[in-house]
Amino acid sequence: MAKSQVSGDFANVILAQLSHERLSDLRQHLQRVELEVRKVIYEPNRPIDFAYFVETGMISVVSIMNDGASIEVGTIGKEGMTGACLLLGTKSVPYQYFVQMAGFGYCMKADTLISEAVHNVEFRDLVLRAQSAFQTQTMQTAACNGLHSISQRCCRWILMSQDRMGSDTIALTHEFLGVMLGARRASVTDVLGPLQDRGWIQSKRGEITVLDRKGLESGSCECYRIITDQQKQLMN
Repeated sequence: MAKSQVSGDFANVILAQLSHERLSDLRQHLQRVELEVRKVIYEPNRPIDFAYFVETGMISVVSIMNDGASIEVGTIGKEGMTGACLLLGTKSVPYQYFVQMAGFGYCMKADTLISEAVHNVEFRDLVLRAQSAFQTQTMQTAACNGLHSISQRCCRWILMSQDRMGSDTIALTHEFLGVMLGARRASVTDVLGPLQDRGWIQSKRGEITVLDRKGLESGSCECYRIITDQQKQLMN
């Protein structure tokens, strides 16, 4: 992978919060990468070669069953990174990570991430806090998938996606949303219809536009607030 010059400010929360001195130590190890839709970042149970710091876009973490059924168990945007588990001694993950919404980010070799974290305590602390926030998200998502309606889960998912993208319009097909919610495409259509009828969203081919965020918040479950509050507490 060819290196490119890294300069300027960062949108990624981990990189943005590093002091100038500590960030200077890392710049030479960061390589800009385009995050294209459907690009696979990690395959299940394969060695993790790079850590990715998302600047724009969103990465989805999906659990795939033997029969091909799949459901999203987590998402990663500018608030976090992939590969933080490397600092916990994990060399692979049993999930597929792929780009769900296009953008760009910076990658760092896995062994470099580990070695830099040894002497850059500030960096290591931020990475581990990001991993803790991600763990909260995945655990709360498991509770949400088991206890809350598909409509509530859909509202939560749209809100979290809007937070990460920083835009009212989210590029997303019904097929992808079905994977995220563990639902058939017909079910997704049935869920989005009432949300659109209430004036909360506008859904058309390949994208969802948020029209009434407060409405979506009222239709979501408490999981959205639990996840975002923990994220703010740990990373801000």
